[in-house]
Amino acid sequence: MSELEGKTAVITGAGRGIGRGIALELARRGARAVLVSRTAEHLAEAVELLVRADLDVVALEADIDGEAWLEALDRVAPTIDVLVNNAAAFAPYGPVESVASAEIDRVLTTNVRSALRLVRHVLPGMKERGFGRIVNVGSVAASLGATGQVAYSTAKAALVGMTRSVAIESARLGVTCNLLELGLVDTERVAEAIAPEVQEHFKRNTPVGRAGSVEEVAFAAAFLASPRASYVTGATIPVCGGLGLGMYPEQLA
Repeated sequence: MSELEGKTAVITGAGRGIGRGIALELARRGARAVLVSRTAEHLAEAVELLVRADLDVVALEADIDGEAWLEALDRVAPTIDVLVNNAAAFAPYGPVESVASAEIDRVLTTNVRSALRLVRHVLPGMKERGFGRIVNVGSVAASLGATGQVAYSTAKAALVGMTRSVAIESARLGVTCNLLELGLVDTERVAEAIAPEVQEHFKRNTPVGRAGSVEEVAFAAAFLASPRASYVTGATIPVCGGLGLGMYPEQLA
């Protein structure tokens, strides 16, 4: 549980849900966890959780959709060993022709441009020190598509190409870059954004028959962030309960 001792891990979208769970798990393994969130209330709750567990945590309230916040990041984390690009945005559900251009831009900016900008920012230091772990949080929507969420599935598909390209450029310098391809995960945001009947449809079409937990995602992310994952790079790792397998998985129910 001390394999990340002395390492600094930056986790975006860490105020709640998957980001908070990953931050907690990385800190439990010895990392100094830098939690980045645009929502002060969620960030405070996440920090309190880690502090109560006597873990090393730093809070950074920031909107990652711009570049100005990177100066603040450099002040609180002059060296970054692990980066988890978890922050995400959704457009309102609807056919692509009904989605406002501003919503499409917002989804692409948060999910892709901001993640790529952050990778570009931390990569030189990782390469120089000969160690780095980049974990991008993706979705099965990238490969399966998503009715009513074309902008989101497009953005998550872009992360796959980014992950593989960064892996190629960094592999011989001690830096890995991998992606977690998530299915339905039981989070506050899912409860808010996805109707119960849609969630049930996801579960029926997931071979294991349920949503995943934040902890299950966090364990996978922690492995990829560890020194033990040094021979894994450019990979898309499904953490989705088998969602997408078979022609009619709901027949298993």
